[in-house]
Amino acid sequence: MMLACCQKTDLTVEPEDKGPADGSEEVGTIVGTGEGTSRCPFTVTDILSKELSSNDAVWVIGYMVGTAPRSMNNAIFSVETDNQSNILLSSDSLCTDASLCIPVELSTAKNKTSFSLPTNTSHFHQCLLLKGVPQTYLYRKGLRNVSAGLWMDGFDIASVSPSEWGSIILQQP
Repeated sequence: MMLACCQKTDLTVEPEDKGPADGSEEVGTIVGTGEGTSRCPFTVTDILSKELSSNDAVWVIGYMVGTAPRSMNNAIFSVETDNQSNILLSSDSLCTDASLCIPVELSTAKNKTSFSLPTNTSHFHQCLLLKGVPQTYLYRKGLRNVSAGLWMDGFDIASVSPSEWGSIILQQP
């Protein structure tokens, strides 16, 4: 469950939610955007504006706003879908414009269970912090090879600048 936002953010996560499985990067205090770390994740807008030149995984923060079965031309911005292969992330929680979204490939059963829209309808329009590789997916900039993620329900990145994000505590359900 998440509490408050609107000041400097201290993001506290239970030990099992530390970044990647190898424990090399712990999710901690988020202080801004632009570095691709758990502490300074890229936004969807950052990913859309960057060159995709590396195969290094980065952290990205955004809102789950839909899914795109087979192509971005088929984008669905509602929970009425059975597509589990991807989700769409946006910097705006109410986005319905596919050009302002990045598709996130959900290639493993674990990721489909943890992040797909049909199995996570309660998280629709909610904030999500994901670690993956920015690569071309569905013929546009997207995120592939997701290795970690954290739902941040209630967290608002759109109305407050990252340097002013509030103190929140994330706990396991």
